[in-house]
Amino acid sequence: MRTTLLLAVAFLAAAPLSAQTVVIRAGHLVDVENGRVVDDQSILIEDGRITAVGSRVVAPDGSEVIDLSDSYVMPGLIDAHTHLALMEMDGADINDHGSYYYASLIETTAMRVAQGTMMTRSMLESGFVWVRDTGNNGNYGDVTLRRAIQGGWIPGPNMVAAGRMIAPFGGQFQMQPEKPDLGEPEYFYADSRDEIIHAVRENVHYGATFVKLIIDNQPYFYSMEDVKTAVDEAHAMGVGVMAHATTDQGIRNAIRGGVDSIEHGFGATEATLQMMVDYGTYLVGTDFPAARIGERAFERNRLRNQMAHRLGVKMAFGSDAVYYEEGKTRGEQTLGFLDSYVAAGLPNAHILRMATMNAADLLGANSGRVAVGRNADIIAMPANPLENIHALRDVAFVMKDGHVYKRDGLFRWDVPTKLNNPRRKQPRGNMLLQNRD
Repeated sequence: MRTTLLLAVAFLAAAPLSAQTVVIRAGHLVDVENGRVVDDQSILIEDGRITAVGSRVVAPDGSEVIDLSDSYVMPGLIDAHTHLALMEMDGADINDHGSYYYASLIETTAMRVAQGTMMTRSMLESGFVWVRDTGNNGNYGDVTLRRAIQGGWIPGPNMVAAGRMIAPFGGQFQMQPEKPDLGEPEYFYADSRDEIIHAVRENVHYGATFVKLIIDNQPYFYSMEDVKTAVDEAHAMGVGVMAHATTDQGIRNAIRGGVDSIEHGFGATEATLQMMVDYGTYLVGTDFPAARIGERAFERNRLRNQMAHRLGVKMAFGSDAVYYEEGKTRGEQTLGFLDSYVAAGLPNAHILRMATMNAADLLGANSGRVAVGRNADIIAMPANPLENIHALRDVAFVMKDGHVYKRDGLFRWDVPTKLNNPRRKQPRGNMLLQNRD
C-alpha cells in the first residue's frame, strides 16, 4: 500500500506583509478541480490557512482586506521537477550531458547554492509556491536552500529536496578508470541491496525529503527488485521515491518497484502508460520546448502526452529547466514549459490541475486548492487562465503560507525581525509526512 505523502514543514514567517487574519476579495475564483470560475468570492485566511471560502464571508474585526475583485484568483503553481542549484551556460545542448557534468566538477556547492538563491526568488515571483528539487545540486545544496527558505533567510517556494541522486555506478555519465570518483558527490553510487538501503538512509539523514533513483542511464538498469528495495526503505520512513527513467523497460521496472513518480518517461509505450494508470504512478513529463530538443523529440513527447491524458495517467507538471535563457528569469522560463502541453492539445483545465492540485498531491503538500483547511498559497492575474494558459505569465499577486510576497506586480521581501535557525535539527521519519501546517 502506497505511503500517503503529506509533508510536515512548520509555518515560518518570511515576509511580514500580511496580518494574522486576512480576507481576500476574489472577483473571479478559479476552481481548478472542476475547471470553472466562480465570481464574487471571499477567502478568509487565519494563521496562514484558509478557514472559509464563499460569497458571504465576513471580514473579522481587525483583519486585513486584500481587494482582488478585478483579478482571477487561483492556487499557487507547483513545479515537481526543478534543479534550482544548476544552470547550464553558453547555450549548451540539452541532449549533451557534458555541460552539467562539467558544472558538477567545476562549481562548488556553495556557488550553486548562491545561484539557487537567485532562482528560488524568481520562481516565487512567477507564482510558484512549491517546488520539488530533483538532484544535481552538489553536496546537498538543495537541502541548504530549503532550510534557508524555511528559516526566513531568503525568499522562495516551499521545497521538497532529493539530496544526492542514487544510481548504479557511473550515474548518468561515462566515467574513466583513472578518476572513478568524479561523479561524486553529484551521485550516490549504489549497486547492491545493502548499498541501496545505505544510500536511502544517508540521504534522509542529511535532509532529503524525497529520494531520486536513476534507473536506466547505463547498460545495467536498476531491476524491479532494486527499485523495490529503495521504495520499501524510503516509504518506511515516510519519504517518497521518484525515478529518472526514459526507456520503456526502465519505466516498467520503476513502476513495478512501486515508485511514486516517473520523471521524463519519454520512451513509455501505450501499454506502459496503462500500467501507470493501474499502479497509480504519476508522470512528470519534463517536456522541453522544441527549440531546445528539436522537432522530432518534441513530437515524440507530444504524442506521449496525448496518450497519457487519454488513458487517465496521473500527470504532474515538472519543467526540468537547467539552462540560461537570455532576458528571462528561471520562473519566467519555467512557465514556457506549459506550452508543450498546449501543443499536445491538453485542455487548459487539465494543465492547471497538473501545475496545482496534482503536483500538490504528489509532493504531499497541503496546497494546490483554494479550499478550507488548505494552506493559503494563492496567486492572481488579470486574465482567465482557463481561457488562455498564457495568462499565468502575468501573475500580479503571490501569497505563500498566508504571507504576501507580490502585490500589484511588485515583489517585496523584508528580512523578518526574528530569524529561525536553518541549522536546527530536522524532524525525521513519519514526522516529515504528516499534514503540512
